[in-house]
Amino acid sequence: MTTKNIGSEGFKWFFGVVEDRDDPLKLGRVRIRINTVHNTENKQDIPTKSLPWAIPLVPIISSSMSEVGLAPVGVEVGSTVFGFFMDSAESQMPVYFGSMFGIPDRDPKLHDVPSQAREMNTINNPQLGPEPESAYKSKYPYNKVFKSESGHIFEIDDTPNHERINTRHKMGTYTEIDETGRRVDKIVGDSYEIVAKNKTVYIQGDVNIEVKGNVNVNVSGTYTVQSAGNMTFKAPRIDFNP
Repeated sequence: MTTKNIGSEGFKWFFGVVEDRDDPLKLGRVRIRINTVHNTENKQDIPTKSLPWAIPLVPIISSSMSEVGLAPVGVEVGSTVFGFFMDSAESQMPVYFGSMFGIPDRDPKLHDVPSQAREMNTINNPQLGPEPESAYKSKYPYNKVFKSESGHIFEIDDTPNHERINTRHKMGTYTEIDETGRRVDKIVGDSYEIVAKNKTVYIQGDVNIEVKGNVNVNVSGTYTVQSAGNMTFKAPRIDFNP
């Protein structure tokens, strides 16, 4: 690569639409049909496979080396992106570093910004047992939302007096922390917790456990229960088999 045209005078800015992101090198490169450079009316003149690969420019918070930093993926086919040509007139070395949101056809249903960032909590969350209602009370523009293609959602909400963090899997499993520090964990599938060493649980308050199925406890060592108060067992029958 030569550098004779690289500089402020050599930059050629562009807007374009992503047509291919299946980068064989897996470097986050995409093929972009660029306005004023490629024929956007008749794609047969320059088919997608003939478009040059555009290199992503990631934020400085990412190391971009030794597998450290933010993976340069996320731009979808159809995204409108902004960038520049490093080789200016030759237009064969595109770099992209930003994408743009919009409202196609001015239809609010097609709005590109996730609804959770626009004061609309569209998540269907049927409550189970003592599960409280969502603490969502977001106001624009305080809720920073990341939503993936399949529907996973991560929210950092700085709405004054309603600050909240929410991490949600597309199937409905989530963790939500509200402005008081209350945390709600809901798991819609099986749950496994593996601890390789010791574990200490300290609860400064009451504990309520409700089990709809069976409870099986297998202890290899000594099982000790200490109570400063009364111990009450309420069951039709209790079997003790030492």
